[in-house]
Amino acid sequence: MNPIMTMRAIPQIITAVGLLAMGATVAVGALPAATQAPAATAKPAAQLKQTGAAKSAQPTAQATQSAPGTPTARDFAAWYEQFRAQKGLAAKGEACIRSKTCVSDESDFLRHAEAAFKIQKAIEAYAQSGNLDAAYYAGRIAFDLAIAFDEEFKIYSGFKDERYLEAGRRFVELSDRETRRARDFLYPAAYAHRPESCQLMGEIIEYDKLGTAETPAGVFYYCAAREYYLQGQRDLAIKAYGGMLRTMHPQDPMIIEMHARLFNQQPQNFWRPITPITDSKPAAPAQPARQPAR
Repeated sequence: MNPIMTMRAIPQIITAVGLLAMGATVAVGALPAATQAPAATAKPAAQLKQTGAAKSAQPTAQATQSAPGTPTARDFAAWYEQFRAQKGLAAKGEACIRSKTCVSDESDFLRHAEAAFKIQKAIEAYAQSGNLDAAYYAGRIAFDLAIAFDEEFKIYSGFKDERYLEAGRRFVELSDRETRRARDFLYPAAYAHRPESCQLMGEIIEYDKLGTAETPAGVFYYCAAREYYLQGQRDLAIKAYGGMLRTMHPQDPMIIEMHARLFNQQPQNFWRPITPITDSKPAAPAQPARQPAR
């Protein structure tokens, strides 16, 4: 067998074995915590900034069972940053496995991949329970995974070997699946006029290769631009307006409306004030002429 193909196939084999090995762990740890997540609470975001795979997995096990209350958007943002950190460490472990000069075992990859998987499932459990903040980050994670799968497809599509091409087609299928999952998570929050969810939904539909969305991306960009404008966040509104210009006709009524809102400076009074001119001072009364003394 080709040694290059063997080296490229090792991470996929490790991933499959890891998922099977994580089955018991996820069933015992992640899934019960995910099902209990909507009824439990998370720690403040400051307490969630910890290092290591064991600590980063706490949102599904310990953090969701200790503090009372419902997790806030800041908590989910902290979990999302932990997810990204663990995915980055897993990528480093995968690159080390592919390298001939790097001395490492599969645990450097599987440990961080399992931690990221638990965090993802915990956020998705809150999203499925109706938490709109969690829905945004669940959709964001799914969209990140879709982009990562497309990057893997670009690597495998550069070869002529049929086995490489088959692996590339598999990554395309995974990307499309994650794109659909991201839309499913974001629909409730977008229809609730959450501007960040509308913005992300527009980006996903614009990125989608199949174009299967019923609502155009420009409609969601309009939702984001309008809500950001009403909240006073003009910079984000202009960013969403740029998405409208990319995906809609320039004479669309929604573009005309947002252009008027963002760039037309309206006066305080919409009518022309009619006031008398009072700037000039009144003339002083004339003094009688003084007669010269005799």
